[in-house]
Amino acid sequence: MRWTGVFAAAGLVLPFWLAACAQAQPVVPAPAFVQDGAGVPFFRFAVDEDGLGGAPDRSAMNRPLDAASRIVAHDGHFFSVGADGKAGGGDDQRVRLFGVNLSFAANFPSDIDAVKLAKRLRKLGFNAVRLHHMDSAPDTRANPPRSVLLPGPFPTFNPEALMRLRRLIEALSAEGLYVDLNLRVGYRFRPTVDQVPPMDGGAAAAPYTAPIYIYTPRMIELEERYARGLIRGLGLRNHPALALVEVSNESSLLAAWRRREWHAAVPRAYEPLLREQWNRWAVKQYGSAAAACKAWDGCPDASAPLDLPMPGDEAIVPGALGQLQEKVSRRARELAQRWWGASAAAGGSDAAPTGRVLRTQDFLRFLADTDRAYYERMRRAVQEETDTRVPVSGTQMDYGGALNHDASTGMDWLDTHFYADHPDFPGNDFNPLNWRIRDASPAAPPWLDRMLVMSYWRDAGKPFVASEISVPFPNRQGGMGTPLIAAFAAQQDWDGLFLFDYADGDTWADVPAGFTLSGDWGRYAMVGQSAQLFRSPLVASLPPAPPLSLPLSGRLAINASEDRWAMDSVLDARTGVRPEMALQRQISVSPRATAWQPVAPAPAATPAFESDRTRGTLLLRSPQARGFFGAVGAGRSLGDATAQLTLRVAGAGPKEARGMASVLLTSLDGKPIADARQLLVSVSGAVRGTQPASMPRRPVDLVPYNGDREFWTFERDPASPGQPSGSREATGPVWVERVAAELRFATTARSATVYPLDGSGRRMAALRADQVRIEAGQLRVPLQVEAAQASLWYEVVAQ
Repeated sequence: MRWTGVFAAAGLVLPFWLAACAQAQPVVPAPAFVQDGAGVPFFRFAVDEDGLGGAPDRSAMNRPLDAASRIVAHDGHFFSVGADGKAGGGDDQRVRLFGVNLSFAANFPSDIDAVKLAKRLRKLGFNAVRLHHMDSAPDTRANPPRSVLLPGPFPTFNPEALMRLRRLIEALSAEGLYVDLNLRVGYRFRPTVDQVPPMDGGAAAAPYTAPIYIYTPRMIELEERYARGLIRGLGLRNHPALALVEVSNESSLLAAWRRREWHAAVPRAYEPLLREQWNRWAVKQYGSAAAACKAWDGCPDASAPLDLPMPGDEAIVPGALGQLQEKVSRRARELAQRWWGASAAAGGSDAAPTGRVLRTQDFLRFLADTDRAYYERMRRAVQEETDTRVPVSGTQMDYGGALNHDASTGMDWLDTHFYADHPDFPGNDFNPLNWRIRDASPAAPPWLDRMLVMSYWRDAGKPFVASEISVPFPNRQGGMGTPLIAAFAAQQDWDGLFLFDYADGDTWADVPAGFTLSGDWGRYAMVGQSAQLFRSPLVASLPPAPPLSLPLSGRLAINASEDRWAMDSVLDARTGVRPEMALQRQISVSPRATAWQPVAPAPAATPAFESDRTRGTLLLRSPQARGFFGAVGAGRSLGDATAQLTLRVAGAGPKEARGMASVLLTSLDGKPIADARQLLVSVSGAVRGTQPASMPRRPVDLVPYNGDREFWTFERDPASPGQPSGSREATGPVWVERVAAELRFATTARSATVYPLDGSGRRMAALRADQVRIEAGQLRVPLQVEAAQASLWYEVVAQ
C-alpha cells in the first residue's frame, strides 16, 4: 500500500511536500550500451540464480539419487547399477558426469545454503560436484569452515565442517548430483606438529604439492588415516551419491621429476628414505647393486649404496621435438631418428637402452612403481571404508606423463586437467593486483590443439574424465570454452567434465572473481546448454579409431624429457597422429602395445565440428544444436545453408565490434532444429566488472600488461596505483560485451516469436514483428541489436 492510500483512509490531507514526493516516480535510466576504452560496447546484466527458471533451466535433466543410481566402472565407462544393484547387470545405464568444483569454504555451506546451492547447480544441468581443497587450509573457523581439518596434528577433523559437508552431500543427492571426493590436495605436513622429519631450511611445513607423502611411511599412514576418517565422518559407506574418489591432486613423484621440482620432492632429511627404497628396487631387478652398476656401465662408487639420479643426468628426448602450432618438421623427425635410430619413423621398435640412459629409465620405472604403490594402498583403504565398486583414480595423467599409465594400472578411471589462458602471476602467486593473460581464443591454435590432444591421455579401457576445465576470467572468449569442450568430449565419448570452479570463498559472489563461475555471467549463460551437449545425445560420438601405440620405450622417453609437449611430439613422430585428427575419430592410446604402429586410417564419420584453423573459428553442427565460435569478423558470416551467424557492424563503425562470436542454438523439445517449436539461443561475450570510482560507471578496461601487447591485464585500481594490474576480483555491477548479430536457420514453422530473457529466465517484451521474419524457409533472429532487447538468452517459440 502506498503512503497516499494510508493518509486518505485516515481522512487526512497530505502535506504538499509529501504529496509531491508520493507522486514522483523513481527515474530509471533507459537501457544503454556503454563503451569501454577500446570502443567495444557493453551492457549490464545479472543472473538471479535462485529465481532462475524458464528456457535456461535444465533441472529436468536430474532426478534424486537412490540405490539404483550407484556409479560403477566397467567396459571403459561409468554406469549406474540399476534396480538389480549389480555392476554389469542387464539394467546398467551409461552415465556421463557433468560437474563443477567447490573449493575451500564453498564445501561447507549452512543447511539453508546447502539446499539453495544444490538447486542452483541442478538448474545448470550439473549432475556432479567435485569436493576440492578440503584439506588445504586447516583452521578453527566454524562459520563457515575452510577445511575439514583443525590445526592440530594431522588428521584432526573439524566436527562442524564434517556435519555441514555431510548435509551438503544429502542436499546434492536429493537434486540428482553425485560427488567426486578429493583426498590429498593441499595439506602441508608440519614437522613439529605431525612428528615427521624436518624440512629444508627449517621450514614450518612441506612445500605445496611436493609428493613427500608418497614415499614417507609415517605420512602414508597419516594420509590413510585421513581418508578413512573422512569417509566415516561423511557417512559415505554404500552411499549412492559417492561416484568417484581421487587419491592425489596434481602431485606425484613422476611429476616432480618431469617438472624439475625434484629438490622440493626430496628434502635432505628425506633423501635417505627414498634412496633406500631405490636400492631395494634395483636389487630386486638385478639381483645385486653390483649387477645393476654393471648394467649401467658403472657407478661412482660400486661399494656404496646407489645414489639417487637427478633430472638432467641423461636427457632422452630433446626439448625441441615438435612445436605446438606447427606440424612436426623434417628437422624434428631427424632428431627423433637420432634418439631412437632408423626405426624412428612411424611404426617400428626402439633399440634397447644401455648405460646412463638405462639407469635413468630404471629410475623412472621405480618412481612409477612407488607412485603406484601409494595409489593402490589408498584405493584399498577407500574401498574397505565404502565398498569395492567405488571407482578410484590416482592423480591427473598430465601430472606424471606417459608413465602415469604404469602408475595407474590398478586404478579404475583416468583423469586430466585443462586450462586455456590460465592467468600468469609474474610476482607472488595469485596476487590479484599483478597478473596477466594472453586473451587467446580456445577456438584457434594453440589452445584448440591443447584441447584436442587431451585425448592422447585416454586409455580406451578405462573411463576418462577432465576434472578441472576452465577458460577463466577475464579471458574475453571464456564463454565459448565450456560448450566447445562439452561437445568435443561428447564426440570423444568421455565420461566426465568438471568446471573449475563454482565458488571458493566464504560468501557466494555475484561478480566475477578469480576462477568462479558464479558472477561470470558470460560463461554461466552457456553452461545449461553445454550440459545438454555432453549428457544427452545432442552431439553424437565419433567412431573409435584403433588405439595409438604407446610402448614402454615411448613412455620412458616422454617422461625423461622436460619438454612439456613431449607426449604430442613423440606420438606425432612415431605414429603420425595429429591433433586435428581428434575432430574426425575417437582418440586413445594403448600402453599395452609392445611396438610403435602407424596411425590407422580414419573411419568414415560425420564430425560435429568444422574447424578453420587459419581464421580461428569452429562451427558446431548436429541435428539439435548449432554453435558459432571464434573470430568470425565484423560484418562477416559463419555457417552454412541450414544455419548461419552474421556479425553486425553497428553504430559508430567497426571499432564497436571485436568480431568474436560465441553463440549456441539448441532445440528444447527434442526435435531437430528445423522442426523444433521451442529453442534457446545463448550469446556470450566478454565479462567485466566496474572500474572503481568511475563516474559515470563504466566497464574496467583490459590494457597491455606494462605496455607489452602480448599480455593483457586490467587497468590499475585507483586505490592501488603502484600495482601493475587491477584486481581480478571484480567490483559490481557486471557488464557483458555486446555481440550484435543476426542468426538465421532453416525452419518448417510458418511464424515465430522471439523473447529476450531476463536474468531470471523470464520472458521480456518480444522482439518486434518487423525484426523477426521467415523468408524462404529461413528464420532470421536479431541478437543484441537494441539495448532494451540485449540479453544473454533468447527463447524462440515457433508455430
